[in-house]
Amino acid sequence: MRVKRFIVLGMMLPGLLLLLAGCHSDKKQADSIYEKLKKSASYEKDFVANQEKLDEYKEKVASIYADLNQLELNDENRPEVKQKLKKADNYTEKQQKELRESKKNFQKAYEQSASIKENVEQIKDSGQQKQARKLLTIMDERKKYMNTFFDDYKKQLALQGTFYENLEKFSPDELDEQIKKINEYNGKMEETIRQFNQDTKRYNREKDKYFKKAGLY
Repeated sequence: MRVKRFIVLGMMLPGLLLLLAGCHSDKKQADSIYEKLKKSASYEKDFVANQEKLDEYKEKVASIYADLNQLELNDENRPEVKQKLKKADNYTEKQQKELRESKKNFQKAYEQSASIKENVEQIKDSGQQKQARKLLTIMDERKKYMNTFFDDYKKQLALQGTFYENLEKFSPDELDEQIKKINEYNGKMEETIRQFNQDTKRYNREKDKYFKKAGLY
């Protein structure tokens, strides 16, 4: 009986070694994925800080517009109007600069997170690999949303710049049309961010599921 047991054990040994090697390899990939996503998250923190700064500047511009609405565009108020228009132009430039930084930081975060693809392809366990692939899919969806957001924000800022530059020249109808266009972009961007945030929540849930499957959580 002992001989048979040794034979069985001997026959199973190569498969056991292969299984252990696969587990070790998957753990190695999971560790690498964890570190890459951790670094990506640090870039996203910079991206979020950029967004908060953009919101701050946006509120400043909105405040200037509210002040201008209280002023009549006449010779008596012209110096104050020009001063506020100059401030609006200054904040628009700051928004444009912050938007470029935001785009750069998000791109860095995306490239870092997308670099896990090489690790995902080397995962032996089919369940772990399937779960990890979900992360790649969601990453790409988030990237598409942000591409749309950045494009719309850039166009909105161009309209905003034109609006304040020509505020004293536009007719009431032209002003209304410009405001309508600016608000349309604001609405589109809000919807894009809503969808982006939904995907971010989904990404975090799927990420946790993967690390649990990989034994890191």
